[in-house]
Amino acid sequence: MPTDTPLMRAFVACNLDVESVRRITATRDALRAHAHAPKARWVPPTKMHVTLKFYGDIDVGLAPALRDALAPLAPGARPIRLGWDALSAFPSVEEARVVVALLSDAEGDLARLLAAIEESSRKLGFDAETRPFRPHVTLARPAAKLDARAWLSEAKLPVGPALVTELVLYRSDFNAPGQEYSALARFAM
Repeated sequence: MPTDTPLMRAFVACNLDVESVRRITATRDALRAHAHAPKARWVPPTKMHVTLKFYGDIDVGLAPALRDALAPLAPGARPIRLGWDALSAFPSVEEARVVVALLSDAEGDLARLLAAIEESSRKLGFDAETRPFRPHVTLARPAAKLDARAWLSEAKLPVGPALVTELVLYRSDFNAPGQEYSALARFAM
């Protein structure tokens, strides 16, 4: 039986501080300016984030419940400190479809936050993610699959930490030029 329930595409992500975004944007710009850079959709700094949980298309009426479930999870005491681990691609650097900057979570703070989000989401009826979590910031989506090994090996990672300063529940809307993100709820870290 068809339903007229309004849907939205939703996900939870961490935003980085301005300096971290500035540094990874410089890395993205160097990749883009490289002589062998592929034709790609390059992620603007305003859309750079670390996705923690993708909900997919959900009933818009679930937004308040998700907001309430996420509110107590943001530590509020200090930003989460991550390291820049490597430039890579998904599904692999040999068959790159998405170019990313991988992050390291030496203290395990991001992993603990993700586990809490998964548990609160499970209580709302969402399935747990089955793929291993690989924290990253997306930099580009090449127009065609490519072997990115040589190209990525020549770029330099940012120096200094990546600081997570905010947990955000986002709504993602597709439109003609691309994808727009709207923050439904923000929680300081």
